[in-house]
Amino acid sequence: MRRGDRKLKYRPELDGLRAVAVISVLLCHLGTKTFSGGYVGVDVFFVLSGFLISQIIAGDLEAGNFSIAKFYERRIRRIVPALVCVCTACTIAAAIVLFPHELRTYASSLLAAVFSVSNVWFAANTSYFDPAAATQPLLHTWSLGVEEQFYVFFPLLLSAVFRFDRRWIPLLVWSLIAASLALSIILSPGYSRSSYFLIHTRTWELLTGAVLGLGLVPSPVSKGQREAAAALGLLGIATAVFLYTSKTSFPGYAALVPCVGTALIIWAGGQTVVGRMLSIPPMVFVGLISYSLYLWHWPLIVFAKLILVQPFTWPQQVLLSGAAFGLSVLTWRFVETPFRRRSHSASSRVKVFAAGGASLGAVAACALAFLALNGWPSRFPTDILGIEAAAQDWSPKRVECHFDGSLSGDFDKSCVLGAPVEPSIIVYGDSHGAELSVALASLAETRNESVRELTASGCPPALDFTYRDRPQCPAYNAKILKRLTALPPKTIILTSNAVAWTDEYSKQFFRGLQGMIHALSKAGHRVILMGQIPPHPNQLPVPATLARRAEFGKKPANYVFRPKMQKLQDLDAKLEKIAVSEGARYISLVQALCDEHGCKAEMDGKVLYFDDNHMSVAGQKVMAAKLLAPILWPDPIAAATKTGDAAGLR
Repeated sequence: MRRGDRKLKYRPELDGLRAVAVISVLLCHLGTKTFSGGYVGVDVFFVLSGFLISQIIAGDLEAGNFSIAKFYERRIRRIVPALVCVCTACTIAAAIVLFPHELRTYASSLLAAVFSVSNVWFAANTSYFDPAAATQPLLHTWSLGVEEQFYVFFPLLLSAVFRFDRRWIPLLVWSLIAASLALSIILSPGYSRSSYFLIHTRTWELLTGAVLGLGLVPSPVSKGQREAAAALGLLGIATAVFLYTSKTSFPGYAALVPCVGTALIIWAGGQTVVGRMLSIPPMVFVGLISYSLYLWHWPLIVFAKLILVQPFTWPQQVLLSGAAFGLSVLTWRFVETPFRRRSHSASSRVKVFAAGGASLGAVAACALAFLALNGWPSRFPTDILGIEAAAQDWSPKRVECHFDGSLSGDFDKSCVLGAPVEPSIIVYGDSHGAELSVALASLAETRNESVRELTASGCPPALDFTYRDRPQCPAYNAKILKRLTALPPKTIILTSNAVAWTDEYSKQFFRGLQGMIHALSKAGHRVILMGQIPPHPNQLPVPATLARRAEFGKKPANYVFRPKMQKLQDLDAKLEKIAVSEGARYISLVQALCDEHGCKAEMDGKVLYFDDNHMSVAGQKVMAAKLLAPILWPDPIAAATKTGDAAGLR
């Protein structure tokens, strides 16, 4: 470990690098397609943090005055004031805007943020790119959890090894990097959620900065080497920011690009073309406010999404960015800066710990109160809560009858719903079929008939269709198809979230779907293909959206939303073409629910969705009665007059 200077030289280009990181994150979260990989700004922060903190620790260890109490005092002064400020504002907004179950979820995530374990909480409850993440105001605090957990063990471990024999420090650091990086590469494909959020696959990123801070690599030997390293580093960060997407397997190998890029810029020093670019005053200033900007930007985006619903227009993006910057400047000037001023007295340190604990305790107390009040439902009128309650209107048979997408799903384990008779109708699909099965079974039961449910999360009924998170789907579908083709003729209803599957795997999905319809039709079954459920914008749950609008006197029946209609209509036409080519019947939900003004979220007094893309049981009952019943149980009189086809049927 190279000897360090306790009074570290200020490097303005590193604040400029912070600016690059936070602006990338901001633009990515605003939905700017060019910055689809802007989430890697967090990885840039990790490397920077590891570099700067390890330098401070090394300096104190060399000087013989390292104190874990002093270290954590620094962390409290740096992290807690702005975090408490933003969490307080978020909690006030949450109490006004969020419905009871949303507030309970928020309160739980707030407790996790207070105790620096929000990364663990989000790993257990959502994925960074899941629809549910769009309504979590404190999702971004996961990165603070990773950092604080790292700084629980790393200073103590470094200090212990330094005192024992400092020559072991390089071996320690490089070994931890190798182990953590290996775990990240191995686990990311199959365990994407935990690999994204948890410390075991992120430690190597902070340690990449620590390698530089501890002087474990030789310095550049020439100006050309510095320039090349800085340029290559900036190229690496830019490549990740502009080319990565939410579909990129991350962290894993992919995280090497922004992390090594950041390390190269740090290693090169400030006296390069890139360093001078990063050192210009506007970049440095954004870097100085980057922590506050990071804290403020995401809650502003989340609450704006909840209110505006539709994807942000560019003027709205500009306004949100301006609000985030304005609040960040105020927080940096009046919260961050004053609390960072240090007094060297012991009593001052006690006061810092007491103030930090008290402020975090007050925030935690609010969270506990919301949980104790069960989300505080008395804030809203009963009729508003009734609309929002549709969020719970999913299949009561999901746990019992809906497969989890693993190979454990089996025909013999599937449920028969409705009357206690052999089913002549089978619903076969991904999660979009779960509520349809229950709704259709309620109609079948009145006719002394039943429905078999064959639904599996993340596995559409498409032959040989596979993707990163569900490599077992081909085997599952092959197993189900083998049983289906051995059955006497049935009516088989195929359903899937085609928008999701065609977003990245369109050729594979369409080919697999057509192959499935062909195989089932050849086996003598009557096949009905259900069209795509129109997805609600911004991945926002429909019930809460309707309820929030109803608070302002807007009737749910009058609400229409505007998905990407041309893309939706093109998909609808493609699905119909596939169905017709294989002799199957096609039902267009797009034509049934949408017109030139948009798509309905309520019909016949029923909220049609329970989230942003799954229909509620009530919604599926409406659709089944209007669109499926005339085909499955045609009225003889209507059939005679050839009026059996309802709008939206092919």
